[in-house]
Amino acid sequence: MMKYTGRIIMMLIYIVVTAAFKTFDYIELGYVPIFEYIISAIMVYPVWWTGLQYDKAKYYAQEAQKKDKELNDLFNNVDAAIYSFDFGSKRLMVSSKISDVYGYSPIEFKENKEFWKKVVFPEDMKIVNKLEQELIKGEECKAEYRILLPNGQLKWIQKRITPISDLDGNLIKINGIDIDINQRKKVEELLTRSQEQNRQLLEKRLEESEQRFKSLFVHNSDPIFTFDLDRKFIEANPAAENILGYTSTELQQKEWASIIAPEDQDLYSEHFKRASQGEWQESTLSMIHKDGSNRVIELKMIPIIIDRQCIGIYQITKDITDSILAEERIRRSDKLAAVGLLAAGVAHEIRNPLTTLKGYIQLLATDIDKNYADILLSEIDRINLIVSEFLILSKPQAIKYESQDIKLILNNITSILEPQARLNRIQIISEYDSNIPFINCEQNQLKQVFINLIKNAIEAMPNGGEIIVKAKKVNNQMVIIQISDEGIGIEEERIPKLGEPFYTTKEHGTGLGLMVCFRIIEQHGGTINISSQLNKGTSVDVCLPIDC
Repeated sequence: MMKYTGRIIMMLIYIVVTAAFKTFDYIELGYVPIFEYIISAIMVYPVWWTGLQYDKAKYYAQEAQKKDKELNDLFNNVDAAIYSFDFGSKRLMVSSKISDVYGYSPIEFKENKEFWKKVVFPEDMKIVNKLEQELIKGEECKAEYRILLPNGQLKWIQKRITPISDLDGNLIKINGIDIDINQRKKVEELLTRSQEQNRQLLEKRLEESEQRFKSLFVHNSDPIFTFDLDRKFIEANPAAENILGYTSTELQQKEWASIIAPEDQDLYSEHFKRASQGEWQESTLSMIHKDGSNRVIELKMIPIIIDRQCIGIYQITKDITDSILAEERIRRSDKLAAVGLLAAGVAHEIRNPLTTLKGYIQLLATDIDKNYADILLSEIDRINLIVSEFLILSKPQAIKYESQDIKLILNNITSILEPQARLNRIQIISEYDSNIPFINCEQNQLKQVFINLIKNAIEAMPNGGEIIVKAKKVNNQMVIIQISDEGIGIEEERIPKLGEPFYTTKEHGTGLGLMVCFRIIEQHGGTINISSQLNKGTSVDVCLPIDC
């Protein structure tokens, strides 16, 4: 609040002076002239105004001093180095906090205007140079860099400078503030290091996850295929190349639908549609191998879910063709076992009456028509033959295997059947490799097998032709005897059932002949494979191990 001191003093002086002049005039003149009162009245305002100006000057001086004190307190109490430089007067003002930030006294900065650049860490001078360039352009600038403290340690500071220009755009003053951000930088460094460690840990876990997936996918013994939702093949693991014979590159260039057997296309499509909707699917269907053969495949479809959305399908496959064939062999073996049990119980019971019947028919042959007797004896012999085959199917007896020349066995059989073949206008041709070794076998049983097979070939050729009997060695492990005819052939769908009990392609056959052949060859550790084409002929391959 402005005081009245100046005005009061001026008025008191004016009153004293005016009273003195009036007293003097009264002594000299005996009265006070009227114009003096007028002048005194007029002079009151100038005297009052002069006192007022004194009071104002004193008041403003006090206020300015007060503001300077407040500004100086603010200047020095802010926890940062504040400075101001006037380009006209070359005057630099710095706060006392500059010593806390830089470690040097304010005097050093005032005496040397470039001192602040001398403490900049050399590697960060490019930052300071860029800051000066921005300042010259009259732009407000900010930078973070390191300085060297008197003890040689490094400290991070943040510098902010605001330029002040005149109306012509000339730089006349700058105001700035330097803040100690060393602790913040340390925290940031710790955070950065922590984030880097977290990132490395995450990358490591992702890598481990990828390696686990790769191990599960690539090294899985089960073939795995990956598809998108458009049924387009994406990739497959190495095991997948074995199940179908195609490489991943070949599969990418091939329509997947062409690999599915035609009869299973609808089933596959339905299951793929359900798997695309997020449902696991399992099915058994046929796929076409690269070599053209059909493979029975057990298929699992697993949806690939990411962010609760199906983006593709895993197809895990398993070739169960061999398992099905093994089951078929077991089923056939069970049938053989059942027939064997039946044979063991029935064969002996039938043979005794047959012997009696045959003896009486021979005694009565002179009393009945010869043709009738021959028919009866023929049918009894046929029954006896069937019973003999029954006995072979019963419990296996102890068989003595001996090393035999398979070529000699085949020659004996062809010699026996040659007359019957000629009667049917059939020529038996033998083709044997010269290096066929001896094999361990029971020769009478093998003779029965080859007699049965060649007789079947003869019966399948009503119009004559050639039967070719070949024998060759394969890989020093197997001997293959192939019997090929030019007969009427067998329908393809009937071939898998050949060798089953009582299944035959002949009008009057029993199906036991081939079943016996299969049983004997199995006991020798071998296999029988039959292939045929209608009206072109049949080929039977008997595979026997060299050392059974």
